[in-house]
Amino acid sequence: MALTLRAALLLPVIPCLAHAEGDRALSVGIGWATFSAPAEMMDSMQPTSTSPTIGGALGVTYEHAVGSDFSLRGELAGGLFYGGNAEDQTKVSYAGLVDAGVTFRFDVLKYVPYAFGGIGALVTTGGPLARDIAPELVVGGGLDVLLSRATSWGIEGRLAAFGGDVTVFTLGLRGTTRWGYF
Repeated sequence: MALTLRAALLLPVIPCLAHAEGDRALSVGIGWATFSAPAEMMDSMQPTSTSPTIGGALGVTYEHAVGSDFSLRGELAGGLFYGGNAEDQTKVSYAGLVDAGVTFRFDVLKYVPYAFGGIGALVTTGGPLARDIAPELVVGGGLDVLLSRATSWGIEGRLAAFGGDVTVFTLGLRGTTRWGYF
């Protein structure tokens, strides 16, 4: 009887321990970025693509866990690029990305691989990039290295493409802080 009573008292606690609902995370990332965009058409030749000489990205991501493996995700990222321009264009171009989606974490150990996807918009201007706002599909993934339950660092790659002519790829480092996990 006493064993049954203890088991009955622990039963409501088990789901609380097994899930991470309410866990929140804020990440800041910095890294290398590039784009691919169609070049201007010359005569009747097929247009080629153009890309920058160098580029960088800065991004902020917010995640809210809805389970131990899944999180809702919102992201704001910007890219600054130099080069890839024609002689009559400025050498600097810009891209801004905003998207919302989901993250799936593959494990909860010290090294946590994850994948994400989302839908958003890409704003481009300057140099070879036409001033445009286009819908985008964003996919990517990374690896978090947990320093503690509240902090981690990692590497992340992101590809934004679909609705417009411009495809943006970023690869960089990110730092994350978490709260609300109890």
